[in-house]
Parts: sequence; C-alpha cells; structure tokens
Amino acid sequence: MSHLSVDPEKLRLGGVNIDHTVDLAVEICNDLYLATDQNRGAGGTGEMGKKFDSGYRPGEQEALKFLRLMQKTIGEASARTIKTAGVFTETNEDADSTVRP
Repeated sequence: MSHLSVDPEKLRLGGVNIDHTVDLAVEICNDLYLATDQNRGAGGTGEMGKKFDSGYRPGEQEALKFLRLMQKTIGEASARTIKTAGVFTETNEDADSTVRP
C-alpha cells in the first residue's frame, strides 16, 4: 500500500556502500596519525627543532583535531543513516499490515 521503501541492507552493501566509506575514512585518519607520530622529531633538536615546532605544531594539532572530528562525524552519520532506513522499513511494514487490500 505504502510507496515508501528503504532497504537498510542495500545501504550497507550497495550504492554508496556506507560501511566501506566509514572504514576508508578511519583507515586514512589512522594512517595520518601514524605518519604524524613517526615524524614527531622531524625538525631535529636545538634551535632548528624549536623553529620547526613553532611553525609546524599548531597546524599539526588543528589537523589532528579535524581528523578526529571527521572520524566521529562520519561514523555517527553512517549509523544514523542505517538506523533511519530501518525506521522507514518498519513504518512501511506497519502501514502495510494495518491497511486491508
């Protein structure tokens, strides 16, 4: 009866493939965290290291903060999208079961 149709499983596995998108974003973020950690002493020690740190560290901290926020946002948006699709499906099934053909 209803014309509303959403398939949560297809959202997970097909089309945009939300789960893969989230996994890819998390993988990219983790790779960037690792690279940042491995290059922590890139400026060396002494005056050169202090100069490097003063110019590099504030940007690094802002970038890492952005990556953490992006990971969280993508993960939450994905979960909410799948949950919303499930609600649409349940609503459709409830509507169909209460309306006689």
